[in-house]
Amino acid sequence: MGDDGDARDRPTGADGRRVWADDTLMVERVPSPRPAGASGPGASAPTAGVEASTGSTGSAEDRLRGLLAANRSVVSELALPAVLRRIVEAARAVAGARYAALGVIGIDGRLEQFIHSGMDAEVVELIGHLPTGRGVLGALIEEPEPIRLHAISDDPRSVGFPAGHPPMHGFLGVPVRSRGEVFGNLYLAERVDGSDFSSDDEDLVVALAASAGVAIENARLYEESRRRQEWLRASAEISRDLLRPGLGEQVLVRIADAVLRLADADVVTLDFPDRETDAALADADEPLAYAVRLVVGVARGVGADGLVGTAYRSGPSLAGTAMRERRAVLAEASGPADPTLVSVAEAGSGGPAMACPLVGEAGVRGAVVVARRAGSRPFTRADVEMAEQLATHAALALELADGRADEERIAVLEDRHRIARDLHDHVIQRIFATALSLEAVTERTADTTVRGALGRAVEDLDETIRRIRASIFELQEPPSSLDARAVLLEVVAAATPGLGVEPTLSLDGPVATVIDPVLLHDVTAVLREALTNVVKHARCSAVSVRVAVTAEAVTVEVTDDGPATRGAGADGARRGSSGTPADRDATDAADATDAADATDGAGRTTRPPERRHRGLANLTKRAHDRGGDCTLTTDERETVLRWTALLTP
Repeated sequence: MGDDGDARDRPTGADGRRVWADDTLMVERVPSPRPAGASGPGASAPTAGVEASTGSTGSAEDRLRGLLAANRSVVSELALPAVLRRIVEAARAVAGARYAALGVIGIDGRLEQFIHSGMDAEVVELIGHLPTGRGVLGALIEEPEPIRLHAISDDPRSVGFPAGHPPMHGFLGVPVRSRGEVFGNLYLAERVDGSDFSSDDEDLVVALAASAGVAIENARLYEESRRRQEWLRASAEISRDLLRPGLGEQVLVRIADAVLRLADADVVTLDFPDRETDAALADADEPLAYAVRLVVGVARGVGADGLVGTAYRSGPSLAGTAMRERRAVLAEASGPADPTLVSVAEAGSGGPAMACPLVGEAGVRGAVVVARRAGSRPFTRADVEMAEQLATHAALALELADGRADEERIAVLEDRHRIARDLHDHVIQRIFATALSLEAVTERTADTTVRGALGRAVEDLDETIRRIRASIFELQEPPSSLDARAVLLEVVAAATPGLGVEPTLSLDGPVATVIDPVLLHDVTAVLREALTNVVKHARCSAVSVRVAVTAEAVTVEVTDDGPATRGAGADGARRGSSGTPADRDATDAADATDAADATDGAGRTTRPPERRHRGLANLTKRAHDRGGDCTLTTDERETVLRWTALLTP
């Protein structure tokens, strides 16, 4: 039925019958069974319990009785699809019409549902489409006031009927209001007795429409109540899950599943700030709500497998807006900024979507994004409240997970502190006492061989103490990026694979407290360059690193047991990290002709490193800028790079 020239294909059910679907209900266009003796194409019986009106010829008492029966029939249902079907059948019976329909108005002002009665399935199939709200049907949408016509085709607003549509002349249209807004329109055509619709017919249908509005409101309230019960049940289950340790991300997955089901959505994701790639945010320590990039951590629904791990810019996205404003954000026709919305977009057009921030005690942790396919009904206030409640559960799950992780870290740290304390209070003290005893024995021994052996034993014990202290530092809590001890340990550890041997690291003096971030930058640069030089050019079997802090200066020493030269060839000499042939030739010439190099009494040669290693030249400049110096001392047994910087240049 319909004065509507639109011709779009509609989906069909499993049995081939035409259906009309939206996110709330699925209504089959199945005609009522035709009663015996019914006349006219597709004529069918009115709703059970509602007697067909005899129209204007019936008594007022009979017509009032029919209206009351129709009201009872309409308000007796609570499920919205059934209520809408009964409204159509009751209106058809009360007005004595051959055809009746209820058009539900969508957010775009067009008909998003069309529940009809009076046409056979064969006729509906032949028409091939359902009205969308043009012509006379659209006039009632634009001006929601009753319309009564003698002949539809005589009205200037008529746009005609599609091919295969049965002829219709008399017309009566009445708006149906619910919650103060027009929910849809009742359309009636062709009285059974062939007469026009009268003013009494109009009054009866208007009265029925008022009851229909109440029935629709009751059905909506019932549906909301039922859904709230489901929300409470899901909320209680999630609350129990939160109290169970060890579930981890499973709780977030269950929350996403609950939102997907209760919000009648097509896809749900939990998106979090991508702090690993957002270096600017990490350096500035900005709130997570202002993260530059977000990443999909959990996804359920359409295209979920392809969404997990997707990173995107938060600025134009729905999730980013919700996080910055700390409130739920709705979009009736979403854009493609969020990958969640792209997954359900059709031909570049997204459907209704919403995003709720995950707000905890520590601030905004992320956002839950919910989307439906294009053309779906928009999210209601009840949907938003449900999503907000479950988003709160998600934020709580994240904070509980962080709390449990902190407890585990504290337990590990306490154990490490106990081990470190035992090493310091017992092991180091015993070794130190042993070293003192050996020194005392050395002083009482005249044999030079024994004295030398005892001296070397004491040195070994001192080195053992230094290594134990380094191990104690490593047992401490993972420090911040500005902890000098940790940074130096990381630099040495990073060079170990290339060296082939594990360097020893000695930290003397208050390294962690004296070396500030600016000085630490220079110290780490020196250490990296020196170790890189050893990796590239020194075929050594032992490397030691010493960082010493005194009241006046910081000293970095890198020692390896590689000899000063490896032979006469250019490839045999130790080279700087610049590595070009011209550099090697210039270096060899400088080594051969420079008479300014100093030689100590033991035969060791000391020269500025830029002459011996061009790649280390910048280290000398760093030292000079700080009032210090940088030298490279070599002999046949070892090579020592010593870099010194004054604390108050």
